[in-house]
Amino acid sequence: MQDCRILITRPEPENTLSRERLHALGLASVPLPMLNIAPIKGPQEQAAIRAQIFDIDQFDYVIFVSKNAARLACDWLDACWPMLPVGVHWIGIGQGTTQTLLEEGVPALSNPGHTTEALLAWLKPAKMTNQKILIVRGAGGRPELGDKLAERGAKVSYLSLYERQKPIYTAQTFFMLPDVHLIWVTSGESLTNLTDYAEQHKPEWKCLPILTPSERVTLQAKEMGWVNARCAQGADDNSLIKATELHIGKQND
Repeated sequence: MQDCRILITRPEPENTLSRERLHALGLASVPLPMLNIAPIKGPQEQAAIRAQIFDIDQFDYVIFVSKNAARLACDWLDACWPMLPVGVHWIGIGQGTTQTLLEEGVPALSNPGHTTEALLAWLKPAKMTNQKILIVRGAGGRPELGDKLAERGAKVSYLSLYERQKPIYTAQTFFMLPDVHLIWVTSGESLTNLTDYAEQHKPEWKCLPILTPSERVTLQAKEMGWVNARCAQGADDNSLIKATELHIGKQND
């Protein structure tokens, strides 16, 4: 396992946390975030966010789509609600998001599985009729979850707390990187940015094994020319580490 150097494309601060987990396991890693997370800071936008947070007790379900959504929402909840409102079902998509909420004192549940598709399968359609649902996410996130819930009769609102930005790297960044043997990518948008940079500066990377969080992103990777894309069945560290160990085990057979 010590001979495998892993490229970690998560945004910060998750990138550093993942690398610490890998270091504890004796695995080397290289940080190269493919998304920057920028909290929304405009005065008007923040006033609108504050108003939605004060009204959060009006919702039956609050769904957090990422760790960043959970972390930033908890900061707003702490500022606006000395005690959490009762009667709200708090849900994190994926174990990592849910754990972030639990660590902040939000009694969140997590659906079986790690994806939007798994959450839709878990939420019973009959119980969604006329339910008020708030989806906490980054600006311009995937519309599928809200659209599908609305089709089931739910009344869906959105709360956008951050923007995802493509990091700016130069050719020198890639020239200075050490060799890597495996890549972690944790979202479709990160994959798109990584593909763009790889095609410019590291075309050989597209022959490396690349672990993705879901079958959807695996298919996306293959369509983009990543010949060794494999699904880790989750974007959390545990899922990716398990898939990494499985890969290394096969390499050593």
